[in-house]
Amino acid sequence: MRLKFKWIFTLLMLALSMQFSFAQEKNIKGVVTDDSGPIPGVNVVVKGTKVSTQTDFNGVYSIQAKAGDVLVFSFMGMNDSAVTVGASNSVNAKLTSASQSLDEVVVVAYGKQKTKSIVGSVATVGKDILEKQQATNVLTAIQGSVAGVNIISAGGQPGESPTIRIRGIGSISSSAEPLIILDGAPFSGNINSISADQIESMSVLKDASSTALYGSRGANGVIIITTKRGKFNTPTTVHLNSVVGVGSNAVKLHKLLSTDRLTELSWEAVRNVNQYGRGQAPALAGQNASNSLVSALGYNPYKATVPVDANGKLVTTDKYWDTDWEKALINNSAIRKENSIAISGGGENAAFSFSANNLNQEGALVNSNFKRTSVRISADTKINESLTAGLSVGYTTSTQNFPTQSGNSYQSPIQWIYNVSSIYPLYQHDDQGNEMFDNLGRKIYDYGAGDGDLNAVRPMMGNENALGALYNYTVRNNRDDITINGYAGYKITKDLSFKTTIGYQRYMLDNFNYSSSLYGNAAGVNGRITQNRDITTSINITNVLSYKKQFGNHTIGIDGIQEAYKFKLDRMYAQGEGFLPGVEVNDGATNPTGVGGTVTEERLNSYLGRATYNYANRYFLEGSYRTDGSSRFARDSRWGNFFSVGGAWSIKDESFLVDSKVISTLKLKGSYGELGNNRALNADGTDSYFPYQQLYNLGWSEMDYPGVSLGAPADKKLTWEKTASSNIGIELGFFNDRFKAGADWYQKKSIDLIYAIPVAGSTGNTTYLTNAGSLKNYGLEVYLSSVNVKNTNFTWTTDLNFSFDRNEVTSLTQDYIINGSKRWEVGKSIYDFWIQEWAGVDSATGKGQWYKDGVDTNGNRNTTFNYSEASRNYVGKSSLPDVVGGLSNYFKYKNFDMNILFNFSYGAYVYDSSYASLMTGLKDPGRPGSADLENRWQQPGDITDVPRLYQSTQDYASQSTRFLFKNNYIRLKALNIGYNFPKDVMNSIGVNNIRIYLQGDNLLTFQSHKGIDPEQSFAGTTNSRTYNQRLASLGFSIDF
Repeated sequence: MRLKFKWIFTLLMLALSMQFSFAQEKNIKGVVTDDSGPIPGVNVVVKGTKVSTQTDFNGVYSIQAKAGDVLVFSFMGMNDSAVTVGASNSVNAKLTSASQSLDEVVVVAYGKQKTKSIVGSVATVGKDILEKQQATNVLTAIQGSVAGVNIISAGGQPGESPTIRIRGIGSISSSAEPLIILDGAPFSGNINSISADQIESMSVLKDASSTALYGSRGANGVIIITTKRGKFNTPTTVHLNSVVGVGSNAVKLHKLLSTDRLTELSWEAVRNVNQYGRGQAPALAGQNASNSLVSALGYNPYKATVPVDANGKLVTTDKYWDTDWEKALINNSAIRKENSIAISGGGENAAFSFSANNLNQEGALVNSNFKRTSVRISADTKINESLTAGLSVGYTTSTQNFPTQSGNSYQSPIQWIYNVSSIYPLYQHDDQGNEMFDNLGRKIYDYGAGDGDLNAVRPMMGNENALGALYNYTVRNNRDDITINGYAGYKITKDLSFKTTIGYQRYMLDNFNYSSSLYGNAAGVNGRITQNRDITTSINITNVLSYKKQFGNHTIGIDGIQEAYKFKLDRMYAQGEGFLPGVEVNDGATNPTGVGGTVTEERLNSYLGRATYNYANRYFLEGSYRTDGSSRFARDSRWGNFFSVGGAWSIKDESFLVDSKVISTLKLKGSYGELGNNRALNADGTDSYFPYQQLYNLGWSEMDYPGVSLGAPADKKLTWEKTASSNIGIELGFFNDRFKAGADWYQKKSIDLIYAIPVAGSTGNTTYLTNAGSLKNYGLEVYLSSVNVKNTNFTWTTDLNFSFDRNEVTSLTQDYIINGSKRWEVGKSIYDFWIQEWAGVDSATGKGQWYKDGVDTNGNRNTTFNYSEASRNYVGKSSLPDVVGGLSNYFKYKNFDMNILFNFSYGAYVYDSSYASLMTGLKDPGRPGSADLENRWQQPGDITDVPRLYQSTQDYASQSTRFLFKNNYIRLKALNIGYNFPKDVMNSIGVNNIRIYLQGDNLLTFQSHKGIDPEQSFAGTTNSRTYNQRLASLGFSIDF
């Protein structure tokens, strides 16, 4: 009986088990659709397992699952959907489009608009892009992310500002910089005062319909920066971020000759003068070169009185010193530390935000840095159903130590490295070759003005030492920036509202320069201090009356706007000499050598309006008008009128496309408008606030009689620079915007360009500002984006943008204008090089040659050994790239993510004056030489492009096509790899998110011409700035 019961029990349990098993697993079927019908290829996954399938062509799927399982439906371009399996064997799902491109609201001039309704060209850089770069200057984050925007960084010195051009250069001498708007008000301070982690978005306005409302300041484009604010009805959150990294030169400098080879080749340069210039026999020429070499160099680092024998070989390689100036001056382990905190939240009627950021970044030079602390607070409130108000306050203080990037060679490390060779020591040495110390035990810098064989007179950069300047001089910029922006809005009726905005800014720049009383070029006057202090204040008031009404399928909008802007620049400077050691204040000068100051004010009063029309979210029209009155122009020319018209057609919303499963976006748009530029510049690049006024200088005297002198002649008819801008564009999207593309063709015609033309010398001046010509910029901008893969665990997206920009002078008041290596004339570009052409090296003599006008009897171009006879010509090469752009890829696998951003430029040429200075043929004793001098001409019959070495006057390094190079490059601008800790772990400890990440900037640069940072200047000429830094960092962030 017991056995029988056991068998029955076993069979019963088996049956129950089988029944339970069948209850767990069942075949689930269903259909996945969207608004247009079934969707083929949708991924269906049983969450937490590897069980998956896909829908067929009719959107039907089948999968094994059990009650309580969660099915996750995912498809590229659609939002994921999760459905729990119940008792039914049928589970259907409906997906919604993940594309928000047409419903996104972006910040535009004096308001916001949905992307779909925009008729012009507007690009947005969001906080997601900013967070993936270490942008000390926020504008550099635009580079590679927006088509039609070309940015050249200011080098490796943090705290400097980049040069930005939107759709080419719209002026030949006035400012071509875009207008910066911060939270609704023009920004007149230093852009480095804005921390990237405090920014919500940046909108780049490129065409007339987008910028015309800014009138006289919109011709060069507009960048609208919107800072982060708290949001209503959101819980309070805290975000902490900390990142530390190390920086070094992103690219290598030109390769130089070693000390040994430089010494031997310097001997050869002297020998060649003796042999070919003075007619000495080869043996005698060599012996005399050996005997005179040390005297020519001024210093002898070798442990031999005559270091090079008569055959040009070193007697010994033992040296007292062998200076590596690059290693001494360039900081290739520059530490960067940044910490920030952000707190925000809001209830039903109030919202707030608070953020603070601290940055400490060492510069590309030793003993240089940039320190910044910024705080920003905002509050918004709904006082009642009709009245709202808000206020934001930002304060930034920063110190930039030794920011000078140009000027005297000792102030510019790159220029010093290319002018002072390794033959010359860092520190003074005694007669035994030992380094010398002062009474405090510090090494004494060698300023090239010592006595004796080891501390002789340096033949270049006398009484200076670049490293000594970095430690014994002070060049410092202190900045304080306060911005206050407030608004109040009142909803008068359902369709009518009023908003007033007030922006106030106070910016102080204190530039302090101290030259030591003990060392260097000011030691003879016991030290020198030069101090400049600028305080700028601006107030901007904007009043906007808006009406918006919908009548069935018709929607109209009308904005009436009044704006007033007031600007004041209070400038003071002082200089003094004669300071006790350790005294670094102007009050300590025993000889005040100069003091002065100026106060400059500017006013702008504007009236503007905008009207918009929208039919069924399918047809869009927009027009705007603005009249500006500017104090920068004479009474008869003071007012300028500007306008724009534009339209867009959403073809996708037509009946013949609305149900298309392939095309998700198809939009045509076009605009035209006329804008202005009131920012005339002086010859030194500073703003000219009174270009129409004839200015006089006080303090002039003749034979002890006081008087005034003509400071600047003026053209009272001087008027606005004006730009007529056209734009035609198309926007495309496929498969729920899984693939997107767009293109904009533009043309900008700028007239009445302001330029300084020559004036009779009898006036006491050389030039005056007048309207002198016109210019045209045109081109094509393209962007492409795709969601390549998107499923539960893995996502991969790609974004590509590029632009083709062209430039042409269309009229001038004179035949041409020569501007350095360019000649501006009608039909040519202001970027075209107009220089002498290098004809190579004569194989018989080793002399360099240039082309001159005319041809010989065989029809070959004439050449000359005399540089002064060489002709200047257009050489068919330009500093304007054929194409610039950026490529980014984003990958996400589970909790890991990676973002890669490249920027590139192709087709431009650069004139490398730094390389030219290294290829002089060693005509100047002791200057460095390029390693390419190893390829020099040495004897008759040599075929080479490097002339013979010759330590005497010659023009081999003079401006010519010899030093004109292609400047193509691709740069890995940003790499961000991060890991977000699992949500369930975070929830268990009460934290929203923890993220650790690696960040790299400028990690790799592939370039056609080595030795320079490819980001030089729009003019295509090299400068002495330090190079961009390669940064590698580790970061950590936490959200509560």
